Amino acid sequence: MKKILEALKLFFKGIDTAMRESALSLIEHELREEENVFALITMSMFSGLPSPPTGVILRILPYMEREIQIMVKKSSELDDVFANTLSHFDID
Repeated sequence: MKKILEALKLFFKGIDTAMRESALSLIEHELREEENVFALITMSMFSGLPSPPTGVILRILPYMEREIQIMVKKSSELDDVFANTLSHFDID
């Protein structure tokens, strides 16, 4: 009986770990996408969208180095954005 309980504990612990890793992966992906959206909004002049006021952009520009690097990296990986997004969800 004790072995069965230990086996059940290990089984449910494994399920718990897998669910946590899956949730963490989705949260990390959402964070990356929100960083992309933030960079697109603040640097929209490069994409043809109306840009925020210039004074605001100049004040936050020193803090935008990471976002600019993200935009450059993202633009170099733009094969199929829809497929990249759907690959994080278990859709067959």
